[in-house]
Amino acid sequence: MADPTDVPGFMWLDYVLFSAMLAVSAATGLYHALAGGGQKSTAKFLMAERSMMSIPIAISVLASYLSAITILGVPSEVFIYGIQYWMVIWCYFITIPLTALIYLPVFHGLGVISAYEYLHKRFSMVVRICGAVLFILQTCLYLGVVSYAPALALEAVTNFPVWATVLITGIVCTIYTALGGIKAVIWTDVFQFTVLFGSLVTILGMGVVQAGGFPYVWHYNDEHDRLNFFDFNPNPTERLSFWSLIIGGGFNALPIWAISQISVQRFLTAKNLKEAKKSVWYGLPGSMLMLTLVSILGLILFAFYNNKLTPLLPPINSNTTQGPQTSHSGSKTPEPHYTPDYKSPDQILIYFVSEEFGKIPGIQGLFVSCLFAGTLSTVASGLNSLAAVTLVDIIRPWRDHRNAVNEVAYINGIEGDEGLSNKQDMRDTVLSKILTSVYGVVSMALALGATKLGSLVTMVNSVFGAVGGPLLGLFSLGMLYRRANSGGALIGLLAGFCMAMWVTIGAIMNTKDDGTFKDDTFPLYKLSFMWYSAFSSIITFIVGVVVSEVVRWQIVEERYARVDPLLLATFLRPKGWHATASGTEILDPDLQIGDPVFQSLINPREEEHEEDDEDEEGTGVLGVPIEDVVDTHEMASVSNKTEEVTSNVDAPDT
Repeated sequence: MADPTDVPGFMWLDYVLFSAMLAVSAATGLYHALAGGGQKSTAKFLMAERSMMSIPIAISVLASYLSAITILGVPSEVFIYGIQYWMVIWCYFITIPLTALIYLPVFHGLGVISAYEYLHKRFSMVVRICGAVLFILQTCLYLGVVSYAPALALEAVTNFPVWATVLITGIVCTIYTALGGIKAVIWTDVFQFTVLFGSLVTILGMGVVQAGGFPYVWHYNDEHDRLNFFDFNPNPTERLSFWSLIIGGGFNALPIWAISQISVQRFLTAKNLKEAKKSVWYGLPGSMLMLTLVSILGLILFAFYNNKLTPLLPPINSNTTQGPQTSHSGSKTPEPHYTPDYKSPDQILIYFVSEEFGKIPGIQGLFVSCLFAGTLSTVASGLNSLAAVTLVDIIRPWRDHRNAVNEVAYINGIEGDEGLSNKQDMRDTVLSKILTSVYGVVSMALALGATKLGSLVTMVNSVFGAVGGPLLGLFSLGMLYRRANSGGALIGLLAGFCMAMWVTIGAIMNTKDDGTFKDDTFPLYKLSFMWYSAFSSIITFIVGVVVSEVVRWQIVEERYARVDPLLLATFLRPKGWHATASGTEILDPDLQIGDPVFQSLINPREEEHEEDDEDEEGTGVLGVPIEDVVDTHEMASVSNKTEEVTSNVDAPDT
């Protein structure tokens, strides 16, 4: 009978390996807390002084999202449903290019700390705060899930209670993140990814041998129709299909890579745009490799536990022994093994490693270290990003409003805003460390409640679909639709979020214990979880466009409001603007954001604005197409305001 009391416990070497991984992670944080004068400014603590190279950034981002959820959830998905989920890797051929070529250049060109500063520059403070609050909600839920996953592992192999595991890992992670800042997080991620990758390859190699060799694993899965790569069913209620994995998967991945603070903040620590783009492109082969490895683990588990004597479901608990069997191909199969009596399908890989390799000193410690390494990297990245968003997007604007600080001067600043004294910046750094600690406690509390949730893969896609989708639609509206305005952005965001939550909650309420829907379920509730992000982001974008046009129709000034080209995707910027659009792309590829030349490009001289405002053939006085002019009276009204608008061309539309 396979239960937690039957599997071998930790040996001394397992404890040594596991403790060493935690100790090195904590030591990295302590080192960066003291090195180079310590973390005494927000530029250091939140942005590593924009000095990082592409490879450590790429590894950090990859490690942040390939957590224990991926290591446990994907093999479980393949074990139960077949290899079909592996097809999601092809969505990265959509996600990575869009991130590198459309979204990243805009963020990098503005020199922001938080991705949500863009929303203030493009729309208004209200839209910015709404976006920041949604990110905080999404990330806190996500950190709760990923903190719970490795706790399952340790409970299964050592009977160590989940709550104790959550507290230990949460405390260690919070300490080194609060002390060392973003630079400690990135370099700790590099170490933890090395542990994760090495452990995963080791377990995979040993698993293939234990299951009877890769030819047997592949042939057995093929015999039982588990190599179900392609399902072209266009029905959006189908749990997984080619379309939902490629298109829906792309919409799920885009919020993570393109607009999430966790990724954007790391990309912006690069010393220039060239390094930032390289760090994004490295994510393509990295993501494909890691998802392939964990998918193969699922095939191994199916071949190992499910031969002709051991049906897949329900799990069979029996000590009956049988002789070896012969497959259709004539090859002799290994001894039959019964499916473990797991509490959750995501525990299947844990039981496999514990039962088959638990007696080998160090293997269990290596595997549990692998799970914890993925979790620590994810939680650390999330905590640092949460602190950055809370400080930059909520606390600083509130403080400036309270102190009646000029808002325009604040918005145009970069990290360590010029209007802030060094003393204030040091206080903000301390505040960032306190916020990191507070969010660490919140993530631990949420992790303790994750036992009530279902499949890890389904959970993560649902969370990112319900919250990440509307945010993706909001940023896309700003960068891809020049005529968008604050009213359209706000209503679109609220519409997308409400629709996403309606569908998500409706699906949960109408799902039976066996995972199927009730007979009278509303059709929209049956929508595959892979489509949640696409559904909500498209709703946000369409509603945003429609409402923006209504606002433009009702308010004359909105028809001629000028949008700073730096806030648009590069291919939508007016012809000729590239000469001053981004100092990191032209003139000198090594030009950094802090350079004076770059500052002059972000804030062009007044005479450059005057030249840009000159009438051109087929355009109005502000570069507005003639067909947009309603009547001469309205044009005259706007013309009288030309000088005012021109002098404030870089100010956001508040």
